[in-house]
Amino acid sequence: MTKHGLLVGAAFAAFATTLTAGAANAQDALRPDRAPAPETQPEAQPPMQPIPNCPVPSGPCITASTRWNGATETREEDRRFHVNGRFMYDIAYTDADYANAAGTGTFESGVRSYARRAFLGVDGRLSEQWRYNVKLDFTFGNGSGSSGAGANQAVQIKADDLYLEYALTADSSIIVGITNSVSPLEDRDSSLTTPFNERSFLISAGGFGKKPGVTYTMNGGNWSWGVGLQSNDGPEKLDTASFGSEAGFLITRGTFAPIYERTPEGLNLVAFGATARYRDAGNTAGGGRTALSYSPGALSNKASNNAGTASFGQDMYYGGELVLQHNAFGAQAEYGQYQTGRGIDATASGYYVDLYWSPTGESRNYNAADGSFKNVVPLRTFGSDGGIGHVLLSARYEKLDLSDTSFGANRNTTSGWTGGVTVVPIDHVKFQLNVSSTDVDYTVNNSTHKDNTIKAVTFRTQFDW
Repeated sequence: MTKHGLLVGAAFAAFATTLTAGAANAQDALRPDRAPAPETQPEAQPPMQPIPNCPVPSGPCITASTRWNGATETREEDRRFHVNGRFMYDIAYTDADYANAAGTGTFESGVRSYARRAFLGVDGRLSEQWRYNVKLDFTFGNGSGSSGAGANQAVQIKADDLYLEYALTADSSIIVGITNSVSPLEDRDSSLTTPFNERSFLISAGGFGKKPGVTYTMNGGNWSWGVGLQSNDGPEKLDTASFGSEAGFLITRGTFAPIYERTPEGLNLVAFGATARYRDAGNTAGGGRTALSYSPGALSNKASNNAGTASFGQDMYYGGELVLQHNAFGAQAEYGQYQTGRGIDATASGYYVDLYWSPTGESRNYNAADGSFKNVVPLRTFGSDGGIGHVLLSARYEKLDLSDTSFGANRNTTSGWTGGVTVVPIDHVKFQLNVSSTDVDYTVNNSTHKDNTIKAVTFRTQFDW
């Protein structure tokens, strides 16, 4: 791996079009148990003056108002329009024994900086029942059509969230478009809220994420359930009739929190969840579709684990999750098993365990009616009565077993640990430091497959609106 110089992430301009309400609340506000906290009542105002040119001077007249909801939000009757977005800029030091599985390449350690994520979008609602979310993902230095040093200058734009939601009842919805509304816990959580800069081996290897399709979700105060029929190909996938059936999957997830209590001291929580998914690669014979495989993502975005497996045509995933919280202390864990078919018959399994504690006293913000974590708002913001904002200390251990003989010569077991410090000085701003170490142990350790250790330190600056 050659050394890339210091990458400078780009600033970007916000755009706006379409209609109404809050970013993370586009789905949540559909249901009373997910709705945002009531607005603070304003002080008494002088009597409202007549509206010029009102078509009905003696009766009600439709007016539009604006408010701050992380960004400017416009409201008109039950219609809402809100601009959303985020920017994440990383500085990373990465060091590895080898640049590839055979150990023939030189991995040059060093410090690199880069724009990790940049999203721009709008969300809101057209009526009480119809809601939407449109978000574009700008990926820097990773665009197609460039190679070598030129690739660092390319920008790729693709859809992130892109869906229309219809509320059947106060607690059930149908969602059409690109979404991950039915997905395992860690994939369901936004990158804004996770205490780690990269997702676990278990989740990153399995091809989860926001995919186009149709999902149905329903919930109560402390439970949720959903099912989705979705494509495994994104909307940017080149497609022709000669490719035949595309890759797709059927997925379902349910969560239940028998203990879910908010007190002045924080949150007391015990929550369980389970996910099942059947995935098919579609027609791969004509070369138009890509066969499935498992390849765990690295804990540094500037390194590769080189731990991918042989390919196959279909698989099943079964996963379970556990979340515990007692005021400022918490834990989270997921275990999953993959079973492959059509091509090779193999089994893979993995897990992660997280522990965290907030010395400033905040609980992580779990929404039991949604089965995911939301933003934590500091009890005392930076500079307020000596406050330093919200601080979270976290630790993770994880492991993914891809050692089944059917996975081929590259079969391996990948494990790693990560320690993290998160600081949120004010709402919508976060700084996060992760220190990690990854061990890739090949089942056959020889001249073409050499065990590798990858160490990384990543520091992230992010803000959202």
